[in-house]
Amino acid sequence: MKVYSHFKRLFKKYPKAFSYIELAVYTGLFVFNVWIVPFWFWGIYRLNIAFPEGLNILFYKLWHGTALIGFISITLGLLILILSSLVRQDSLKELGIRFDNLRDSGRECATISLISIVTILFFSIFYSDESYPHGVISYLAGFFKYTPWGITRRITEGIAQQFLLQSVFLIRFLQIVEKKSISLIGAALLFSLAHSPNIGLMFLSFIFGLMVCILFLRNRNIFTLGIMHGVLSIVFISFLVPRLVDDFKIGPWRGNTEFIASIDYNGRHIETNPSKTIFIPVSVTNKSTATWDSKYKDHPVFISYHLLNAKGEMVEHDNIRTSFNKRIETGESVKVDLMVDAPSKKGEYYLEVDMVKEKVAWFKNKGSKTICIPLSIN
Repeated sequence: MKVYSHFKRLFKKYPKAFSYIELAVYTGLFVFNVWIVPFWFWGIYRLNIAFPEGLNILFYKLWHGTALIGFISITLGLLILILSSLVRQDSLKELGIRFDNLRDSGRECATISLISIVTILFFSIFYSDESYPHGVISYLAGFFKYTPWGITRRITEGIAQQFLLQSVFLIRFLQIVEKKSISLIGAALLFSLAHSPNIGLMFLSFIFGLMVCILFLRNRNIFTLGIMHGVLSIVFISFLVPRLVDDFKIGPWRGNTEFIASIDYNGRHIETNPSKTIFIPVSVTNKSTATWDSKYKDHPVFISYHLLNAKGEMVEHDNIRTSFNKRIETGESVKVDLMVDAPSKKGEYYLEVDMVKEKVAWFKNKGSKTICIPLSIN
């Protein structure tokens, strides 16, 4: 009760400062989880940004704890939001949690949705891209792949995002800035920045964010806005050319904590004869959160390679696997002799060394870095 009373006094005395701090805390939690937690992967591992060993280890542990840190952050955010709601004493109607205006709000959302869908269909039909040929059948197939559960999930996510955008950020902007126009732009801009660095999605998010904020001020209802958000996201993904929005990806590449390896080769250019089996010594470090076991019955883990030509083009994707003679725990490094079946045709090649978890994925497809070893067949 003392904490509640203290915050209530602070809010009454410094309402604008209270809102500023809240916006900073919520934004900080988002930035921390989306950009800082995966920094070891996208910054140190992928971009080779030099960092002191101590910070390197710290970021590595943060990345390994992605799920736990996310859970803690969400819990903390919810506790702060509950405390804030008690301090502010905002009514449910002010927050948009209401059902008395479903008809009026739903009518406006349906109208805007229809206009948006027609616009999306226009671009999907007339946008030309040779690398991504469009067709009505392929787009419809993408649209109808959504199951009732998939649609429900999208709508639930839409309601949650609209609550954060409207009931949290927009309301606090309105308490800080007197002009509604500036508050609308501020909330829409923050919504857009949350989708960085995806430029196409940032532009669409700003337009959409501004539109839904205006609708919210007209009829405060996060449910109708959330349904519209979910439906339009499905239409966007299904019909808008994927190259424009990059499949709705936001933030840096986070990688998959179960499929990351560090592979090293200190040898020279390899020369051998056609169709000969050779062994190449490489070092491998398990940077993932999972144990590697080549004897695992269902999904054994091996080291292998992709065969590329001199131009770096794929010649043979799946090749012979090399087993590990023991289980490789997280953080453990081993040396292994990579078995290679040399191609039958003479020429210059590259061996792209990669890890594979059978019937699940090649590590490269999950963000793990590979190495390319030059190979000459004489």
